[in-house]
Amino acid sequence: MGVGQSTEHLGHAGNPEHLSHVLAERFATKCFTPLELTHFKDNFFSRAIDQGGMKYWNEKILSDFLGVPDSSDSHCPLDAGPVIFRMVSYLGAFPFQNTLAPSVLTFEAMVKVAVLLTERYGKVLRRARKDRIKLLFGSLADVGRRDVGASPGAEDVRKETDDSSAVNSHVTGFEVDAPANDDYGDEDDDDDDLALAALESLDAIDVFKHDSRIDKNVYEARISVATFRRLLMLLIVIAPLKTLEPVASYTSDLNEARMESVRKEADTILAAFNIEDSDGGISYRSFANITSTALPYLFDPLTPLFEHLLFSKNLDMTKKSGSDAIVTDTLEKPSDSALFSPSTIMLPGSFESSILKPSVISHLSFFLPSPTSNVNLLWGNMRLHPVFSTAAHGSSLTSFSHNVLTWNAGTLLLLEGAISESSEHGEGMVTLGTYLPQPWKSAPLSHSSTKPSDSSGLPCLFELSPKHQLLPGNPSASVQKPNAPVAYFSTSTGIAIGCQIPPPSRSHQLKPTPLGAGSLTIDTSLESATFYVSSIGHNGVFLPPATTSLSEETVRKQIDIYTLEIWGLVPEPSDASSAEPRQSAVEVQRAKWEFEAREAERRRNLNLKAGAGDSAMEGARWLLETAGLIGDRPGQRGGSI
Repeated sequence: MGVGQSTEHLGHAGNPEHLSHVLAERFATKCFTPLELTHFKDNFFSRAIDQGGMKYWNEKILSDFLGVPDSSDSHCPLDAGPVIFRMVSYLGAFPFQNTLAPSVLTFEAMVKVAVLLTERYGKVLRRARKDRIKLLFGSLADVGRRDVGASPGAEDVRKETDDSSAVNSHVTGFEVDAPANDDYGDEDDDDDDLALAALESLDAIDVFKHDSRIDKNVYEARISVATFRRLLMLLIVIAPLKTLEPVASYTSDLNEARMESVRKEADTILAAFNIEDSDGGISYRSFANITSTALPYLFDPLTPLFEHLLFSKNLDMTKKSGSDAIVTDTLEKPSDSALFSPSTIMLPGSFESSILKPSVISHLSFFLPSPTSNVNLLWGNMRLHPVFSTAAHGSSLTSFSHNVLTWNAGTLLLLEGAISESSEHGEGMVTLGTYLPQPWKSAPLSHSSTKPSDSSGLPCLFELSPKHQLLPGNPSASVQKPNAPVAYFSTSTGIAIGCQIPPPSRSHQLKPTPLGAGSLTIDTSLESATFYVSSIGHNGVFLPPATTSLSEETVRKQIDIYTLEIWGLVPEPSDASSAEPRQSAVEVQRAKWEFEAREAERRRNLNLKAGAGDSAMEGARWLLETAGLIGDRPGQRGGSI
């Protein structure tokens, strides 16, 4: 049946309101299990406002149910409720945002919201994640405002009025499916594919195409900085949130020091969007580019947040209804002990981090994958074990090699320091890091290299502050050349990440040189580093960052190191009730360290006793130190090789 025949046959059924209703039914049946839908209905209708036969949620009901703080919560400095309500009101009108948004939050609208924000859209969106980015941009962008640089008040993001006007409103805002041509570029021709997969069976393609082209080139849509900062702060706070965990577990203890840390991370992420080049707001091009490449897991916390809709505390899964028991399927009520115990990613060890604050860990989870699965670091059953720290083990390559080269798993290197006076970029604090999913390997001449593999993911080089910047691993460099390893360690030249290693020379010592788009080198004293970033170069370990300004093709920062930390990646057991695999991996590593320490001490005593005179003792000790068998002990600062 053709589209024209269908529209003529359906009559009023071809209008957007009816098609949106039918689409919500398809969403519910295709994307939820019967049990999830039962819980969803109980959650919605037990809280809904009934006005003239229409049942809906307002902003307060939504915020209270999700546990998202708003201005009415005097105990929490976050005020993200209006932003979440604004997003939901836009997504509830899918796919007719131009005609129906902002949507009243009826049951049908909330079904579509839950599908889109819990990433169950594979059966209804043709291009899945790319389409979701476009929808999220539309839900946050300001409409018809060229001056969006000013910080809006609460009214700028609070779209709901009183209950009466909310139900009868027909405001046609949020017309941002397609900003001006300069932002969309070549995407204009295929924008209409956004929801065609969902509408093809409804014979409603023409209706959707007409809607999506309304005022397509009129508005220059931007996301205001204030609106996006509010959302970022919420995402940072709830990043560790697991399915069915209460949000209050993460928002109930936001003191001023914690909030200052959250604001700092939010500002470093905001800086990645080059707001100064976007008329004071965030354009679609910048939003899509950064969120898809430099922050691929940024919106992951929204998934467990909205999965709360799929579990109702009113329904007791242990009781029977008539003669039939209610099957719990994959939906289980969380235990009381799990409700108020936010998990930590860091395991206890020989030192406590001065860099990995909760906000920084959240920041890392927005772009770092788990080495064992294609999810973010916090979702991938991964923990961090302390391996090396200059604050605890001293600034010695001997201690570094003893702790790091013997760690038989992937590592996370973090560096915090100040840009030196000699650097062309002036003073200021900076935090850098590199993610190495493969272990460091000992080799002749104290050489160490890591090689990426498809099963463990690719390495990456990144800057956390003052501006978020990610240099992703180069897939074409999966087989590294001997002179261009991912990571290199030498007692003569120090540590090199993403560099080209010169051939050995008897006459003079050559240092590693930058290769490709980025590199990090650390001197033998572990006191200074050089961070090199280029907007060009695809022949190295790392690709150019998406956040590099076109005006700065090459940036080289000289850094005075305050703290250098190495954290080992430890898989968590798949069975949460048993920690044996994780404990086993850590215990094996500790036993290896202890054995090497005892062996080094034994050799030291043998060589020292066998020598005659001070010169023999010093010579034996020099040999052992050069081999990395003895050196600084944990807890002592300083030392040399």
